[in-house]
Amino acid sequence: MPVSELLDSIARIAAARDVLALRQETLAIARARGFGGVYFLTPIARDSREGRVLTNVGFDELWARAYRWHLHRVDPLPEIALDQSVPFRWSEAPRLRELSGEEQRYMAILARRGMADGLAVVAFGPGSRVAMVGLGLHPDLASVGSDTTLELQIAVQASFQRYCKLIAPEFSEDTVLSQREMDVLYWITRGKSNAAIATILEIAPGTVDTYVRRIFRKFDVTDRVGAAMAAVKYGYVIAGDYRRIAGS
Repeated sequence: MPVSELLDSIARIAAARDVLALRQETLAIARARGFGGVYFLTPIARDSREGRVLTNVGFDELWARAYRWHLHRVDPLPEIALDQSVPFRWSEAPRLRELSGEEQRYMAILARRGMADGLAVVAFGPGSRVAMVGLGLHPDLASVGSDTTLELQIAVQASFQRYCKLIAPEFSEDTVLSQREMDVLYWITRGKSNAAIATILEIAPGTVDTYVRRIFRKFDVTDRVGAAMAAVKYGYVIAGDYRRIAGS
């Protein structure tokens, strides 16, 4: 597809006024590249009990109902997507990760429902949100080259960013922290006690207690675990460890 057409498609995604229009624009991009079915899974996490709202367009409806009911518990594709961070074919799942017996049975169910293979595309949004889009029912998936895969990845990322914008404003005045509150929050997320934080920041323990109470109130949480989770959600700290690559 010419770059101008791709940019026009992305512009329509960015201008979508509601989730339905957004889904239609994303679906149009997928179908223009030969995919007959698309499903949207958002948000995803390693704990399969979290999130995973499924929107199905074109795939087997019996599978979709069973997925919402219980199959989401044994689907390995979202967790693989979190590890890969790039598009991959469903048929590659056994190579990318050792599958449990239940996960193997799930992949067999996909095959029986006409979904033996497809393309999984992961997308990232604000507040550490992650989504996965499944693209399938392609007459010749092997013909989908790297350029087309990249176009789909760009479109899915733009679609998820717009989706996050449409469903809820992520950041409000109530969650804005002062610099000192951010200092205290940083050490909370590192597992430090109030006494230890007071020593590190060279302030009185009672002052740390005050900052902690303010953080709890602003984040509407009641404990340090909740504060740490909110810190990731609102972008105050990163999720995961990062290290410098040798030679960089």
